[in-house]
Amino acid sequence: MAGQARDPQSLLREAAAIASLAPSIHNTQPWQWLVHEHDTELYADRTRQLLATDPDGRSLTLSCGVALQHAQVALRAAGYLPDVVRLPDPEDGDLLARVRLGGATAPSAECVRDYQSMLIRHMDRRPFADQPPSDEALRQLTAAADAGGAHLHLVRPEQVTTVTMAVGRAGELERAEPAYQRELHDWTHRDLDSGEGLPAGVLPEPAARRVPIRDFAPDQDAALPDEPELADRYARYAVLYGDRDDPAHWLRGGEALGSVLLTVVRLGLAVSPYSDPIEVLATRQLIAREVLAGLGAPYLVLRLGVASPDQPPRARTGRRPVADTVVPVPRD
Repeated sequence: MAGQARDPQSLLREAAAIASLAPSIHNTQPWQWLVHEHDTELYADRTRQLLATDPDGRSLTLSCGVALQHAQVALRAAGYLPDVVRLPDPEDGDLLARVRLGGATAPSAECVRDYQSMLIRHMDRRPFADQPPSDEALRQLTAAADAGGAHLHLVRPEQVTTVTMAVGRAGELERAEPAYQRELHDWTHRDLDSGEGLPAGVLPEPAARRVPIRDFAPDQDAALPDEPELADRYARYAVLYGDRDDPAHWLRGGEALGSVLLTVVRLGLAVSPYSDPIEVLATRQLIAREVLAGLGAPYLVLRLGVASPDQPPRARTGRRPVADTVVPVPRD
């Protein structure tokens, strides 16, 4: 993208299109960009909100925050500093951000790497290799979250049991809700070429894990060996959190998550999210109290590790047509 001579609207439209590569809860892609002549507006698309899973819109706003961060990376790679105003209209909570082109600047090597990382980034729910991420890599991930506007707490070994309990309890409570079951079924039974949702081809095979991932097919029996080997023995877990639990901080949390995910790619690591323990009030409070010691509001739990060379990669999730998410506004 760098070096292309474009008028502002073309540059903003291209940045918004690249931002569609951002991850989102159940790959709902709950955003829409309106691209004007000199700025672009990021809106939450409430028609794609998971009302049973995410009634508060926390995960929706986090997802949009990642898209906002990706758009900023794209603009920097094109040679412009992004000028971002978050939640610019108090009367319109769905207008999450307004972005304009700032001053011209030469793209840094780090920015170019981030842009390239956006193109290959993906969530990896496969079991990780029997190799822990380095302490230096984990330090860089926490620094990326801080620079992005939120925080990353590395779960201590004695806290993993609490995370396991929270994930398990959240799963039990959500599976007991028919509305959740219908919503999960709807978003995990899409065709691979549908461009949205989580088709079966992107989901992992059953594996015994200390911290189990979300059961994406609760109506099916997951067959495991009688004595399965425990996967993810060397995984590290982290909690993305912010100072407050409100839309403004969720949006910044999503931007921080975007920075963390691109740093994961740069470091050659792998990552997958746990949003389920945050979706349930009781387990969200448990993590806030027992893992964060009441110091912040949890937004997401992350599983971090080294990708296993013995596990075949799963298919990547598709994306909606750009025309569905990026709408140019005709010039006057």
